[in-house]
Amino acid sequence: MRRFKPIAVDELLQNSPQQIGQLFVRSRQLQQLQNRVRKALDDELAPHCQVISMHHGILTLEVDNPVWQWRLNMHRNAIVTTLRQQGMLSLSQIESKVSPKHSQAKAVSDSGYVVNREITQQSASDLRDLAERVPEPLKSKLLKLAEHEKTKPA
Repeated sequence: MRRFKPIAVDELLQNSPQQIGQLFVRSRQLQQLQNRVRKALDDELAPHCQVISMHHGILTLEVDNPVWQWRLNMHRNAIVTTLRQQGMLSLSQIESKVSPKHSQAKAVSDSGYVVNREITQQSASDLRDLAERVPEPLKSKLLKLAEHEKTKPA
């Protein structure tokens, strides 16, 4: 995979108007590729995949989590066939990478569901009571979990 050296924005704007044009063209190409890939994927899988690059016949996709990566791998050959039929004749294979950070951000933005990591006072109390009766290392883990106790607003 070809790596590009980062360029400061002010340097890019002052010295290389041609590079801005190339960047714009590459951005548009990736967006068109993303649209093609989305159409080739089923409706459940598509929102969880993002095009990273296409080099030397290898399409690299970023997925939310390993479950979606597994599903992508199960349908890989059919997706390659579909994309080739759409005119991507140079496509030889699909690679995928999992991005956990991408996963958390998309889980909130796509579903609107926010994970609440706080537990009730009663649950925290029960965990502390249980921790008194068990050996280490479970004891320390239960106490750490109890630290997620929801505190009342002041």
